[in-house]
Amino acid sequence: MLEDGFAALDSRVDAARREVAGALDERVRGLHDDQRETRDHVRGMSDHLARADHAVPTLRDDITTLTSLVRTLHTDLGNLADRLLTPETTAKSTDDEQPVPAAGQAVPTQTPQDPPPVAEPGNAAQPPAPATTPQGATVTTEPTPGEQPSQEENDQALKRAVEAAYRGAPAGQPAPAPQPPAAEAQDPRVAHGVLLLRAAGVALAEVIAHRHTWEWLAGRAAGHDHFRTPPAIDDLPDGRITTTISGRSLIALLIVLWEIREASGLDGDWALATTAYQRADTALSGVTDQGTTIRIVLDDGYDEAEEDSDGPGPARQGR
Repeated sequence: MLEDGFAALDSRVDAARREVAGALDERVRGLHDDQRETRDHVRGMSDHLARADHAVPTLRDDITTLTSLVRTLHTDLGNLADRLLTPETTAKSTDDEQPVPAAGQAVPTQTPQDPPPVAEPGNAAQPPAPATTPQGATVTTEPTPGEQPSQEENDQALKRAVEAAYRGAPAGQPAPAPQPPAAEAQDPRVAHGVLLLRAAGVALAEVIAHRHTWEWLAGRAAGHDHFRTPPAIDDLPDGRITTTISGRSLIALLIVLWEIREASGLDGDWALATTAYQRADTALSGVTDQGTTIRIVLDDGYDEAEEDSDGPGPARQGR
């Protein structure tokens, strides 16, 4: 009996061992399959990333080519616009449209054109004069249009024009008289540049205004690199102040006022900027000799009779 029990127990142990071994083998095979699928997925992702890395340079080349095409299109459109606005083209088209006289009709005589002026010896050649088209656009005739000038070339040409205009009215001489309406085609940027050069030669500029106006001016110019807060601000009657600023601070103030005047609508900022800019322009244009402190006065409408009764104050000296 005991031997039969041991034999039955061995049979059960062998059956359990085979069952456990079969379960382990099945589990191991499942893990191997999962590992194979994971490896295949990782390999597929690597292939996708490799194709994406290969496509990025191609995409960059396409963007560069498209940018070049857009720039070329802009250049062609600019050249086309210049040709359409060239006075010679307009004059040629007008001549081509002259009516042909009928038989027996008198042919109108053409008025001879004045000969071109002869340059005197020693005079430098004058740059091409700007011409105004019927649409109001100002263009400059060039011998050969060629390519459009770059921004740097435009800036250099503008600075040369400003310096030439500034040398036309040297320091120590009164400002030239206003030109007739025919000379109104001057680029306003040239006049602005001349004003900045005049301000650069100023040591001190006295400003007289209401405190509120001065706070607006100083607040707008405070962020400019060349502006420096004046060391002292003296009070005058009725809320007015007087202070002095350097030529460097005056340059910053003129630049800020110019930008506000160009960017603002018909509002208070535009009115304040325009008035202050014009007063500074008048003061700088009126300098006739060295050592003179210019005075910028924003004080219209003040009762001079009342001030005269109290005695002359510093606000009215030299006004």
